[in-house]
Amino acid sequence: VEREARDGGGGGGGRGGSGGGGGGDPLRAFFASFYKMLRKLGYVPGIEMKAAMREAESAGSDLVYGDRDINDTMRELRGAISNPATLVGALRTPPPPELAGMMQDIFTGGTGGMGDKLGKSVEALKTRENAALMTRWMDDAIPAVADVMLHRRDKAMAQNLRRHCGSGSIVAVVGMAHVDGIEREWQGLEPGALSP
Repeated sequence: VEREARDGGGGGGGRGGSGGGGGGDPLRAFFASFYKMLRKLGYVPGIEMKAAMREAESAGSDLVYGDRDINDTMRELRGAISNPATLVGALRTPPPPELAGMMQDIFTGGTGGMGDKLGKSVEALKTRENAALMTRWMDDAIPAVADVMLHRRDKAMAQNLRRHCGSGSIVAVVGMAHVDGIEREWQGLEPGALSP
């Protein structure tokens, strides 16, 4: 079992390092800026992961990194967003009405720079219902991005949980957007059906 203390930065796994300001990579620069903005608003990306790591260590529990390598995720995401159909799909498919205002606040930083509004929108997305709505929208509007950011990672996390945590109680700390997908993948896994 792999025991790791990774700096939780969110968005595609923490393995392989995602620090710095992007190093000339526009996608990494976007994520670095987004997380920097969240930190300025008092939201610390990955804080739940860090708390879980501390608790696992204090309890003497094994800590398993279950996500895909961030370098693989970022490479595949670059490929997905470089396809013009991705942008067209995102522009042509409006988000569900329940999410429209929240998404606007998140992508514009809150109307008029009101950080409180942005923070409330980010928190409002952290419900299972809203995460499911977001996943359905991504599947319809930007399926290649949804596959990379959600579905491939859900499958990897379910397989890693099954592989490394076969018996007894398991505590998995994951982003809300992954809960339904991991559960779905877990249900479909037979004990002997794990990918190498």
